[in-house]
Amino acid sequence: MMKRVLTGRVAAPPRLLTMATALLAAGHAHGFNVDLGDSDFQLRWDNTVRYNWGMRLQDQSHLVDRAGGGAYDQSNASFGKYDTITNRLDLLTELDLSYQGKYGARLSAAGWYDEAYDGKNPAHVPSGTSYVDNKFTNVVERYYAGPSGEFLDAYVYGRFDLGEMPVDVRAGQHAVIWGEALFGSTNAISYSQAPSDLRKTTANPGASAKETALPIDQISTMVQFNDQLVFAAQYLFDWKPNRIAEGGTYFAGADSILEGPNVGRGKSIDGDKGDFGLSLRWRPDWFDGTLGAYYRKFDEKSAWVSQLDASTGLVRAVYAKDVDLYGLSISSNIGGVSVGGELSYRENMPLNSSGAAADQSHRLEGAKGSTWHAVLNAVQTYGDTSVFDSASLSGELSWARLDKVTDNANAYRAKGYNAGCNQDAKLRGCSDDDFYSASVSFIPVWTQVFPSVDLKLPLFLSRNISGNAPTNGGGSEGFTTAKVGISAEAYARHFVDLAVTYYDQKSSDSRNLILGPPYQDKAWVSLTYQTTF
Repeated sequence: MMKRVLTGRVAAPPRLLTMATALLAAGHAHGFNVDLGDSDFQLRWDNTVRYNWGMRLQDQSHLVDRAGGGAYDQSNASFGKYDTITNRLDLLTELDLSYQGKYGARLSAAGWYDEAYDGKNPAHVPSGTSYVDNKFTNVVERYYAGPSGEFLDAYVYGRFDLGEMPVDVRAGQHAVIWGEALFGSTNAISYSQAPSDLRKTTANPGASAKETALPIDQISTMVQFNDQLVFAAQYLFDWKPNRIAEGGTYFAGADSILEGPNVGRGKSIDGDKGDFGLSLRWRPDWFDGTLGAYYRKFDEKSAWVSQLDASTGLVRAVYAKDVDLYGLSISSNIGGVSVGGELSYRENMPLNSSGAAADQSHRLEGAKGSTWHAVLNAVQTYGDTSVFDSASLSGELSWARLDKVTDNANAYRAKGYNAGCNQDAKLRGCSDDDFYSASVSFIPVWTQVFPSVDLKLPLFLSRNISGNAPTNGGGSEGFTTAKVGISAEAYARHFVDLAVTYYDQKSSDSRNLILGPPYQDKAWVSLTYQTTF
């Protein structure tokens, strides 16, 4: 029986942990410099090894299994309570070459292997499978199980003076992120500025856009006009989509998405190369801070994931084209608190859509429109107190608002536009005009708890306060992520982190409805060990 498409194995930690420990024991220093016999040249090689083990803490919810007519049950059944959901070893290697500190090149690559997915296939469920012969495709086998790898950064750079103006140019595969946002980029100026590894975002709540950005082939530059003005620009020679959890894996948003499943799905309709952006940042004498102005034109990196192609009966992922973004930013220090803010306006922005594509041309696009977005954040650091030696507190509010629907209005998933939003609109994921979200991070630190050992207690909470976002994938009301951890840093080289992550969301058992990604039964515990040599 094939999976209806919506419009475990326990891997023992000790084996990989033993492998990781043996490998990590080989490193006794923070990278090393390679002597090239010429003081003008410097070559540095760094390696980071990371081992991560995770276990599910909750039973599989029957509501998740029923919701959407079985749209989530295969992913939900992939791992049971107390099953190991990841048992992964990662290696990041980085090579940096510089000449006189002005010119150089950077090359980095990542490799991985996850025993929890090695040899694993999708779970057998009554509603059917999203995979032919119920076997994971190469996409899942490569990016989840491995062993596999990929190149990340691969670029050359130069720093020189143009008259009296310092210029920095980079060409090749790298990532550029602008703006002041702290947690993610959904409502930020940096939205879709680089493809993002949203699998990493899910596994690491609170990660910044810079941490999850994937390098892409481009040229970027910064020109310092004077002591107050800095101009920046970028042009992309390639296009790549965001990576999200594939159907049948633990964190999948639905069984039938995105690049992995091959039942009932057609080839995606991708964006094109040619994204570009311009930025001007100003630090005037009369203001203790920085003001920024931005313009970006880009093709989306997040898809309408299941647009119905009436000519074939298949659904496709479709990426919107030619989004225009206009933005302003501000950053300052007020009373010892670092404050940042952004306001941006987007045109041709993909909106939350029904999946029954109104545009039955080759693009199969959903609804598009114009939207407002804002981000406001603050960071406060604390010194020695009677409770901790130091701490940092970060908070961020974000907002999105629909200005107008401009294309394919009958596909917009909201009251007054879509018949499916006349009853239980909120729980059915229908959009509101306004969306508000808040995130907070608090990290107290205790130094020298043991000789050369520091401890941290990272705490993170994120909640979508009000509204279902008008934008595609912009967020659902009530979705909450909480993470509590304890971290140890030994000799400034060994890092161990133990954390528990919990999710909550709105749902209705009587109506078989879940609002947002089906994570309400996916609380998990993780143990991570990392070192650099």
